[in-house]
Amino acid sequence: MAEALTLRVATPEDAARVSAVLAASYGTLWQGAYEPGALDAVLPLVSRARPELLASGRYFLALRGDVVAAVGGWNLEDPATGLAQPGQGHVRHFGTHPDHLRQGAAGLILRHCLAEAWAAGVAEMMCLASLPSEGFYAAHGFVTLRREETRIGGRFLLPSLLMRREKLDERGI
Repeated sequence: MAEALTLRVATPEDAARVSAVLAASYGTLWQGAYEPGALDAVLPLVSRARPELLASGRYFLALRGDVVAAVGGWNLEDPATGLAQPGQGHVRHFGTHPDHLRQGAAGLILRHCLAEAWAAGVAEMMCLASLPSEGFYAAHGFVTLRREETRIGGRFLLPSLLMRREKLDERGI
C-alpha cells in the first residue's frame, strides 16, 4: 500500500525540488500538446521554481514520505499584470511528477488552495492552464472561458486556457 500523502508549505529552500517536479511534469505531460520546438524553448523558462511563490506561504508540496509528488499554490495577484482585483485569486504553477499522476497529490493541493482562498475572502479563482491540464481543472469545478496565447520569457507564445472557478459553498467546494 502506498504511503499517505501529506501537505506542507513550500519554502525558498525547496526551490530545487520544486523545479525538478515542474521539469518532469511539464516535460512529460506537455509532449504531443505543443510543438517540439516550442517545448524546447519554453520548458527551461517555465519549469523553474518562482522565488516569490516559494516565499509567499501560499505555495505547497504534496509529499509521499520524503518524495515531492506534486507542487502548486495560489496568490491574489494576476500573473500577467501583477495586480490584484478584490475577490479574485489565481492558481499558480501546479505540477505533478509523472510517477505520481492520478494519485490525488495535485488534487490535495488544489482543494487546500481553494479552501484557503475562500477563507481569505476570494470568491473567484482564475487559472491560466496548459492545454493538457484542462481535464484536471475541469474535474475540480473550473470552467474554460477562452483559449489564450501566453507570452513566456517575453518572446515565446504558448497556447493556454483561461479557466475560472467560483466559490460554491461555505466550505469552499
